[in-house]
Amino acid sequence: MVIGYVCETDPFKDRYAWSGLLFKIRESIEKAGFQVVWIPFDMNTKFVRMFEKLRWKVYNICGKKLILGGVHFLPVAYGYAKSIRKNELFNKCDVLFFPRGGQIGLFLRTKKPILYYSDATAYLMNNYYWKKCHPLSVKMACLLERKASQKAFLNIRASQWAINSVIEDCRSNPSRCVVLEFGACIDESDIHPNIPYKGGVLQILFSGVEWERKGGDVAVQTVQLLRGRGYDAILNIVGIKELPEYCQQYSFVKNHGFLNKNNPEAYRRYIELYKNSHIMLLPTQAECAGIVFSEAAGFGIPTYTYATGGTENYVVSGVNGYALSPNLGAEEFADQISKDIESNNISHLHQGALRLYSERLSWDAWSKRFMSIIDQMELAK
Repeated sequence: MVIGYVCETDPFKDRYAWSGLLFKIRESIEKAGFQVVWIPFDMNTKFVRMFEKLRWKVYNICGKKLILGGVHFLPVAYGYAKSIRKNELFNKCDVLFFPRGGQIGLFLRTKKPILYYSDATAYLMNNYYWKKCHPLSVKMACLLERKASQKAFLNIRASQWAINSVIEDCRSNPSRCVVLEFGACIDESDIHPNIPYKGGVLQILFSGVEWERKGGDVAVQTVQLLRGRGYDAILNIVGIKELPEYCQQYSFVKNHGFLNKNNPEAYRRYIELYKNSHIMLLPTQAECAGIVFSEAAGFGIPTYTYATGGTENYVVSGVNGYALSPNLGAEEFADQISKDIESNNISHLHQGALRLYSERLSWDAWSKRFMSIIDQMELAK
């Protein structure tokens, strides 16, 4: 079986696009035993540029309310499809796999089964990630999402939260909907279990590129509280190019900046942070999935986050960490972390993380489950 992998950048070379997921998903499909061919869509055709320019004009006319672009804007999605139809590999594959962007498939005249894989739906994104969107733009995005999900032979989503929306909001057939979590976007050869925390300096890792959305303030406050309770806690921050000015007064906050995994030296430093961490603390306010949770699990690092979006597929309370209610704050995070350390539950969470990684959050597990999904799809034909 030849799988046509439809995305904008080369998934055989680019290890950064979509946080590295385009590369890792493609690699895992091949590990499952399938041949993958890249079918790119052109984001810079004259047709696409014309309608993107129109979108910005409408944005200004509508009082600068966000007009969603790309696959959420019907003419642009159609333009992407036009460029795909010209690719000779389009006719040579047996299945079309869309790692996001399944809306493009609406404009392809084909009987090939479409597999649509993503971590959210337009319905979920509105007023969650997307802020101040024009209502008509949201309506268009949701229409495209619904039609794309209904056209897909199989809807694969990265969390139960997302798949529930595919079923309930998009009204897709539940028998054609499955959950398949994202794995870690680092090489398996670089993942080795850490030693659980036994005392001394407590190395806490915060990983994210958006300070406010990822809950940076809550993380700093939590570590302050832990230090006040006698823990020699250090907060290592990666992904943030520049911290808020107030953080500079704290010697326990170490900013490692943004580390591009395409750069070998930056990648090595990223891995070292995981190797030396005891806990991941990410009080994220909005999260579709969170590949850093899978990365932490691979090293056996207990994770503390909020129960929001798709996080609970990756952080199972009492197993590999805790996903707290979003209405709680730094005090509750500090309480849970200190309780787990004092009771030695931290060792239990360490083992739970390794088990969850092996069973569900590694790309090896992903490949096996994907192969099973494809087998079931063949039986359904």
